[in-house]
Amino acid sequence: MVLIAILGFLAVWSYVNLDQRVFSLLCQKPVKWDRNFWVNAFTYLGKAPVLIWLTLIWFLSTGRHRPLVIVLLALLIVAFAVDPLKVCVRRERPYAIIKAHSTPEKLPHWDDYLSFPSGDTAVAFAGATAIISFVTWPWACLLLAASAGIALLRVTAMAHYPSDVLAGAALGCFAGWVAIQIEQRWLALRPRCAGPLAPAFWRGYPGHWPGLNPLPPQGLRFNLSRCTAILAATVAAVLFGLFEGFDDLLNFLAVYGLSAMFIFALANACVLSELVNSERFVCVLNWLRKRRILVMKLAFAIMVAENIIGGEKPHELNPFDEPSGIAIIGLMFVVAGAFIRLVARGHLVKGRLSTTGPYAMIRHPLYLGSLLVVVGILFQLNDWINWIVVLTIFTIFHGAAIIYEERSLEKKFGPRWHLYKAEVPAIIPSLRNWSFPMWTRGWSWRTYRLSSELWGTLSLLSLPWVIELVVEDFLFERMLGV
Repeated sequence: MVLIAILGFLAVWSYVNLDQRVFSLLCQKPVKWDRNFWVNAFTYLGKAPVLIWLTLIWFLSTGRHRPLVIVLLALLIVAFAVDPLKVCVRRERPYAIIKAHSTPEKLPHWDDYLSFPSGDTAVAFAGATAIISFVTWPWACLLLAASAGIALLRVTAMAHYPSDVLAGAALGCFAGWVAIQIEQRWLALRPRCAGPLAPAFWRGYPGHWPGLNPLPPQGLRFNLSRCTAILAATVAAVLFGLFEGFDDLLNFLAVYGLSAMFIFALANACVLSELVNSERFVCVLNWLRKRRILVMKLAFAIMVAENIIGGEKPHELNPFDEPSGIAIIGLMFVVAGAFIRLVARGHLVKGRLSTTGPYAMIRHPLYLGSLLVVVGILFQLNDWINWIVVLTIFTIFHGAAIIYEERSLEKKFGPRWHLYKAEVPAIIPSLRNWSFPMWTRGWSWRTYRLSSELWGTLSLLSLPWVIELVVEDFLFERMLGV
């Protein structure tokens, strides 16, 4: 509630002191961030159908109903609050004012031309507030930062004033908080019994029943089947296409659809090891595992060559030539991936089950580091087709490596491996016990040096600069004159 009050106060202050200044500044120096493919895809997080779709995917992956219920309630509250406020306030959008000065026709006062409050910002903050109670603080900070980024992009796109997005943020936080209160007090998901036959997820659930009361008061139970969730996710995607257009739908599916499929497949790759036990399958896995690095090198070489032939110039990274924000983000991913590999190698001792450092958060930090490096390079390359090809190849070959290595560890360590596997996820980090000192505690320089990872780390860190100097500067700017 304190955050909501602060946002409300800032909205009033911005209306009096800041809106016109920002409007005049953007008129003089317009910002065209929204024309970038990835920035445009990022703004989809402020659309209600996209947020519903992502929450449904989360439900299909984890089976947790409560986040879905609270997000839907929060979005419903936003829907009943935003449009009436827009009609009552009737404040025109900044770009509508500019267009009205250039054309004699008066723009209609429909929702597309009304500014206060920002609906996209309200949706983003409502979803973030609803989900925060289910994640740890690093993810909570990331969600709030993403919501703030959407608000900033709405201002730079001349779609809203600063007071509009601040009011939308306050409204979204309030909607998420109200949805949480409604779910906890009146729509709490409770089983029919709390005895030994109740699912383990419900036993000991805080605040749902006293320890001596085997039959707590019943709330409204919400049970959504997987088939219904898949149908609802399909409907949400169709609605997004109807409201935003077919091109935006294709971009959404290319970014979020493929990303969801990739992460789900990579996170559950080890499930196949329990389904297939033939020796021929193990040989195929080993063959793919041994050739994963070679295949990734060839894939990137082919993609770079295809980009050169197609005239797709990489994003500028040189700090002396107006670097692109997308390329800088890519460099940060590469550095993060190389750092994770560096720390993981210092904890990996041959013949021992490593459970310290990053191995306390994920079972395969080396592959996570490789994934971050790949994503960083893809950010620098300026062609979204690269994402489809490279990530598909990465999933197949590194997924095979994960399956093969987990089968080998199961045979070697037996019960210790099963216990470790039950507590630590495969590739998506668990942040419950996040602690930076934990990563470095027990790290051995000798172990890292003997693993020959030093040259690999230096090679990974040099990749963005090789692309910048050889492909972007030499080939495109000097030889092709682009």
